[in-house]
Amino acid sequence: MLSAERAFINYSNPYKRYGENIQLKTDHTLRVKALCADLAEKTGANQQDTKLAGICGLLHDIGRFEQWKRYNTYDDAKSADHGDLGAEILAEDNLIGQFSESDHPLILNAVRYHNKYEVPAGLCERDRYFANLTRDADKIDILFLYASRRLTKSSGGSVLSDPVYHALLDHKGIRKQDVRTKADRVALYLALVFGLNFRRSFEIIRQNDYINKAIDIQLDEAANEAFREQLETARTHLNRYLAEKS
Repeated sequence: MLSAERAFINYSNPYKRYGENIQLKTDHTLRVKALCADLAEKTGANQQDTKLAGICGLLHDIGRFEQWKRYNTYDDAKSADHGDLGAEILAEDNLIGQFSESDHPLILNAVRYHNKYEVPAGLCERDRYFANLTRDADKIDILFLYASRRLTKSSGGSVLSDPVYHALLDHKGIRKQDVRTKADRVALYLALVFGLNFRRSFEIIRQNDYINKAIDIQLDEAANEAFREQLETARTHLNRYLAEKS
């Protein structure tokens, strides 16, 4: 049996003809795989479960490749939920068997729920653990992309809507359907920290200063003074939250 990473490369390579966005997802996937393994190890997982966590990270965005091929977008609202699509693709013709000989339901749950607002209450403790590892790793890398200008969002001269602004100050996640302004889309990414589950996740965010870097990028570009003031207030709340959690 091929290594899971080699099987993933073999799966994703044919999609590269659809443009450079495919390579961006491949790179993201490999970073998330490494983050999943790191989180597992730091939370006390044994060698086998650390490897399993890496497989969950490796497959979390497998739906993205077919999503781009079919719809030419990564916007789930304009195409298909990529978590659900990924689980469906892996289950079809037992594709998942190319990546792992066991734990298939657990891996499918990690893929299916990695992008949802929250993990279903009915998930068993072990499945929840791996789903949360995968969710944290994905969020960490998204914030890395944001803080390094590889993923950009412009406020477009707008300000945060009251519900979104207060969600940030109250340390709450933001649902996509609550986004009303372009500035709210910025907050959607900053608020990813409120969905993290493990102390190690908060440590990575804080050690790499992702939140301050992301906010500084927005301040460099924002002309709206009211939005700038909102960002500075949010910065204080976000950094305090990270300090408490890490």
